[in-house]
Amino acid sequence: MSIEQKIDGNVGKLFLSGEIDLDNSTQVRENIKDLIDKVKTIEVQLSKVNYIDSSGIAALVEGMQLSKSGSKEFSLTDVSNEVMKVIKLAHLDKIFKIKSVTNQNAAEDSSEPAPAPEPETQASENVDLSPNEEPQQQSVDQEIENNQTEETKPSIKRDDDDGDKIKFKR
Repeated sequence: MSIEQKIDGNVGKLFLSGEIDLDNSTQVRENIKDLIDKVKTIEVQLSKVNYIDSSGIAALVEGMQLSKSGSKEFSLTDVSNEVMKVIKLAHLDKIFKIKSVTNQNAAEDSSEPAPAPEPETQASENVDLSPNEEPQQQSVDQEIENNQTEETKPSIKRDDDDGDKIKFKR
């Protein structure tokens, strides 16, 4: 993980990259606290973070709380897909002020998102894709159901002769 601080007037920017986990979340906390003491607005840039665990999320939450208690503005910018998944999973996307989401994985080097691959059409062995012919084979479930008689279908019957006993027929 690497951390870089930049101060531009009243705006402090914290650029994070790599993995934010238990081993380095205290560094994130300390850097956020340091910025809170120096500026009015804190922006944490997360586009190059490819992994974050609960301790990293806790460091961001603590930074947001400290900012609010000091009447400072705290926001996350350029959030990578990996980080956004964790934030949404924890339902924190409604708590954090998120200025922008990269819609891209942090591991990718290109600045443009890759186009989505087109779905391939594949035929199932149970489906006839010929346009002018009628289907010649029934689905497996329908065929099994049609082959079962009442005697072979599972059923539950109450036997009134034996009191409250229930008989299961397979």
